[in-house]
Amino acid sequence: MRSMFACVLVLLLAFSRTDAQNMPDPKAIAGIPLPVGDVPVGTVTVRVIRGQMSHNIADQPVDLIVGGVARTVKTDAAGRAAFPGLQPGTRVQARATVAGEPLESREFDVPASGGLRVMLVATDPDTEARGAEDRKLAQAPAQSGIVVLGEQSRFVFELGDDALSVFNILQIVNTARTPVQPPSPVVFELPDTARGVTVLQGSSPQTTAAGVRVSVAGPFAPGTTLVQFAYGVPYSGGELTIQQRLPVALTQLAVMAQKVGDMHLASPQMAQHRDMTADGQIYIVGQGPAVKAGEVVTFHFSHLPHHPAWPRNLALLLAGLVLAGGAWTSIRTGRPSARGQSRRQALQARRDRLFDELTALEVQYRGGAIEQGRYAARRRDLIAALEGVYAELDAETAA
Repeated sequence: MRSMFACVLVLLLAFSRTDAQNMPDPKAIAGIPLPVGDVPVGTVTVRVIRGQMSHNIADQPVDLIVGGVARTVKTDAAGRAAFPGLQPGTRVQARATVAGEPLESREFDVPASGGLRVMLVATDPDTEARGAEDRKLAQAPAQSGIVVLGEQSRFVFELGDDALSVFNILQIVNTARTPVQPPSPVVFELPDTARGVTVLQGSSPQTTAAGVRVSVAGPFAPGTTLVQFAYGVPYSGGELTIQQRLPVALTQLAVMAQKVGDMHLASPQMAQHRDMTADGQIYIVGQGPAVKAGEVVTFHFSHLPHHPAWPRNLALLLAGLVLAGGAWTSIRTGRPSARGQSRRQALQARRDRLFDELTALEVQYRGGAIEQGRYAARRRDLIAALEGVYAELDAETAA
């Protein structure tokens, strides 16, 4: 897949929304300095919050320890205290005390370019209580309920040799505070032409694949269950349609497809799409509205790069001619003389060798290992040589 999933993360962020549910836990990033370009050089800003990003603490004294000496500034309405005019390379640390709770950042150096942002997070009793209650509810018996495919679910397509690889990167979301068991099994019915169905690493152990079906067993814990699977769909022409029924509702359609040449992607569920470039490769990135449970998502590809079928057909035709020629020769020859038999065997050996070369040439051309001009010239020479051999075989038989 090369850097396919890295490109997914880079490209599809353009269509993603940021919401409180997807934000990191503030405690996880508290006290870590973040270099930024929108803060002047030599400036450190310290934001103080209580529990959640939306709970700013205004008029809170904040100390910045510089060389063992504290500089104190109070936070503004956005919960930020700014410390400008610091010498680059100076070792500093941010500290504050909120309702008797001491908070402090890591020690860090003031950078020579840009400024720094630091966040201090005080404990919110209400948030802590709710977290404890959520953990308790998550251990409760499963209730009947529904799940959906979240906004971060993606359909990703990558071109291969005469096959299109399809990656389903899905988030099954349970918004309840207790585990839920959907009324019907969560089973993804894949196209009949799907080959090599595989559950990808990192997917939930609840996910299994059998034939062209991928099943995700319940119950589902509160939050997100990651489901990732892939399969290939062979194609031989310039067009291909893939249809897949969704067992649960999809919050928002998001699609990414590797683009080669004039390839085009269309879908009745895709309201908008555009070409984007990442890592030197062009991708089609699309987005659409919600899709109901039980509906079929359809992706139609046109102008797919493909190898023409005529080289394979020509090889089969030549094989048939060889067999037919051999049979016709054996019928006409009767019982040849020893010298005639030796001559005929030499011609047949040359015929077989030329045919093998022609077959290998077709394979090389289909695989892109030989350029068009060289291929055409060599093919012309081999066919001419084969015609000459058949003429000599006919003459030998007549003699």
